[in-house]
Amino acid sequence: SSGINAEYGQTNLSGMVCLGDGTKIVYTTSLTSHFPAFDLLQPSKRSLFCTTGSFPQEVILQFTHVLNLISLDIVSSYVKTLSLYRTVKDKPEKWEPMKTYMFEEDDANLQRNTLNLHAVTATHLKIVIAAGYGNFVALYNLDIKSKDVSSTL
Repeated sequence: SSGINAEYGQTNLSGMVCLGDGTKIVYTTSLTSHFPAFDLLQPSKRSLFCTTGSFPQEVILQFTHVLNLISLDIVSSYVKTLSLYRTVKDKPEKWEPMKTYMFEEDDANLQRNTLNLHAVTATHLKIVIAAGYGNFVALYNLDIKSKDVSSTL
């Protein structure tokens, strides 16, 4: 169950999404009321986050505390190049690059990719879409597998 607190009309979306586990979308470069960013964290296959054109596009996720990120499942369409960055700072700053991925084009089906994150620690995760196979891309769902750092100490 999720408690969604959506604030439209802003590019800095501090507190836009807060799911049961505390994950928030705190920033996105595209904002549209028809395809909102908070749809990324919803389990429904009918929802999507659509970019408003031009690249790069960014989405920043904030976690309630430091997590070991195990994997990221992404369901998307028309994404060509996607890069991940992380930070362990309290604020989304001083980003460390993780990896850049090239997704295969598939006009007929959704792109389904599982990205191994190798248990890297993070308080924030930045997803950057540098290029698409068209003018617009869509992200349908993000599913992050993680472990609480405090449980591994």
